[in-house]
Amino acid sequence: MSVSESRQVTLAAALAAPITVAAPDIVGPLAVFALIAGAAPSCQYVSFAEGCRRGVAIKELQSDAQVNDLVVHNPLDVAVLMYEGEEVLGAQQNRTFDVSVLVSAGASLRVPVSCVEAGRWDGARHADSFAPAPQAAYPQLRRLKNERVRQSQREDRAPRAAQGEVWDEIAAKSARHGVRSNTGAMHDVFERNRALLDAIGRDVSMKCSQVGALAAIAGRFVVLDYVSDVEAFAALQGPLVQGYALDALEARDGALPAPSIDDAHEFIELLLATSVTRAPAVGIGEGLRFDFSTLAGTGLTLDGELVTLTAFPQTGADGPPAGEGSVRARRVRRPSRRAPR
Repeated sequence: MSVSESRQVTLAAALAAPITVAAPDIVGPLAVFALIAGAAPSCQYVSFAEGCRRGVAIKELQSDAQVNDLVVHNPLDVAVLMYEGEEVLGAQQNRTFDVSVLVSAGASLRVPVSCVEAGRWDGARHADSFAPAPQAAYPQLRRLKNERVRQSQREDRAPRAAQGEVWDEIAAKSARHGVRSNTGAMHDVFERNRALLDAIGRDVSMKCSQVGALAAIAGRFVVLDYVSDVEAFAALQGPLVQGYALDALEARDGALPAPSIDDAHEFIELLLATSVTRAPAVGIGEGLRFDFSTLAGTGLTLDGELVTLTAFPQTGADGPPAGEGSVRARRVRRPSRRAPR
């Protein structure tokens, strides 16, 4: 067995228990399928939002603040999760996490982030703690960041996004929404649309035992989010839906109907059959990445158990042109027919 083969495992093998898919909540062009847990995870952790209420703090680097690094201080007796795409507000500028990170109990850890507020660098707020944002980054931005993280991992570099691309994407998003932010803040795009986003969010409810979501916009799947702990996912569900909804506001007229629950089941089946490559994690656990012509993403395991998973359908020869979003589940070829990259 080659070294690369010995470092590969399917996502299904890392899943603690089977998951089921609930019928979608559909709001205009947005359809969100809830992923329901089959069992409680064995590993214990809390979300950053919960950790923040209990004393977890995220700060700028103490002596020399850096745009693309923050420090998480976890005084609790349980690990705390920072989820990929999660946004934090405050200090010298707003940031989003580049990868999902578990910070162990009683530890402080430097984590990779991207700035989502290009026009502010407020040294007077250097000592401030960051606060959870009411939104996560929208799927278009998260997909762009995830591509660069996987590229970095393939090249044995730290898992980071490309900051310039992040700023360019947020500027383009702001322009499409007619938002002129004094600091180029992604948060301001959400604030301008908050009433609409909140209205959509009220119709996408958290389900009993929900541990993830598969979102489709204009008839095409765009992202899957999975967090193994129900309470941790519950803290993220609202912000993630805000991100889905922001992209849905740009859906074109004449969209395809929402995918069926059979489409969603097939998507999950294909995803769980995907072979993933192990990669070093930031914090405790082990990172995972996968990158095929029609499925790509990253994840995190602890003691062999899947803790987080973020997956994006890719555009390819049998999918829509670049920029039109993801492919429907039925158009995703099984990953077993292709060699991983």
